Amino acid sequence: MSYFRESADLKVKEDIIRLHGKTLEEFNGYVEILKTWITTQPHLPQVLTHRQVECFLVMTKINVDKARSKIDMYFSIRSRFPDVFLNSHPFCDRMKQAQEFICFVPAPKLCGDLNRLFLIKIKPVEDPMQMDPYACFALLLNVVDVRLLEDMCNGHTVIFDMAHLKIGHLLRVTPTFIRTMFLIGERSLTTRVAALHIINAPSFIDQTVLLVKSIVKAKLGERIIVHKGVESATKFLDKDTLPKDYGGNEKTLEELEDVFMGKLEYYKGFFDERERWEVNENFMPEKYKDEGVFGAFGNFQKLEVD
Repeated sequence: MSYFRESADLKVKEDIIRLHGKTLEEFNGYVEILKTWITTQPHLPQVLTHRQVECFLVMTKINVDKARSKIDMYFSIRSRFPDVFLNSHPFCDRMKQAQEFICFVPAPKLCGDLNRLFLIKIKPVEDPMQMDPYACFALLLNVVDVRLLEDMCNGHTVIFDMAHLKIGHLLRVTPTFIRTMFLIGERSLTTRVAALHIINAPSFIDQTVLLVKSIVKAKLGERIIVHKGVESATKFLDKDTLPKDYGGNEKTLEELEDVFMGKLEYYKGFFDERERWEVNENFMPEKYKDEGVFGAFGNFQKLEVD
C-alpha cells in the first residue's frame, strides 16, 4: 500500500497533467518515448520503473528533453559527489546518525492545489557540531527516492521547523555545502517549490537566509518566507494535510516519521540495488558531458576556486 493516498488516483494524475496543458494520452505517449530512449543509453542503469519516469516528466513540466537530462543527471551525479552519496543506504550507520539530527516527512494527503506538504524539522540535540550536513542531505534524497517510486504531485509546499536550531548547526553549513545541495537539486531532482515557510525561526538565521537567497534562483528566493512562530505559516494550509502538532488533523509529525521509516524498510531491496548502480562514462553522449552534470560540476569547481 502506498504511503501517498492519491498515488493510484487517475483523476489526480489527469488534473496535474492538465495544469501543464497536456492530455493523459499525450502524457502517456511521452512516457513511452522516455522509456524507449532509456533503452538506447548504454551508459545508464536500466532500472527505472514506469512511475519513476512519470515523476521525472512531471518534474520538468512535461518537457521530454528536460526529462531526459534529469534522468541522466539522476544517475551520473552520484559518482561526482561522494560526500553526499557514499554510505547513503537508509539503514547504514551514517544515515541512522543523520536521523538523530533532522527529519524529512512528506504529508500523505495532497493539498487542494495538487502540491504536497513537505515537513522538515531540526531535532533537539546536545551537540549540533556533530551534525554531518552532507549526510542529512543524503537522508533527504532517500525520501525523494521513495517519492519517485510512489508519489504523484505537482510540487511541494515546504515547512521547515527551526525551533531547535542552534548556532552550532549553522557553523556546520558552509557555502560549499549549500551550492552542492542546490546544484544536485537543480540538475537532477528539481521539483516545483510553491513556498518554503521557515517557522519558529531564531533571529540569528537571518544572514543564512540571505546567503541562501543569493545562491538560489530569484524565483525560489522570493518564495522563502521566514516566520517567528507557526500560525502565520499554517493558517492558509489545509488542516487535513497538517500534523496535529502543527494545528492540523493528520497524525503527529513523529508518527508520520515512523510510518515513513516503515516505507524505507519496504523499499530496502531498491536501496540495496541502488548501491550497485554504475554509469559507464565511456558510453556517455558528449551532450551530457558538456551540458549536464560534468559541465555543471566543472563550473561548480571553478566557482569554488574563484
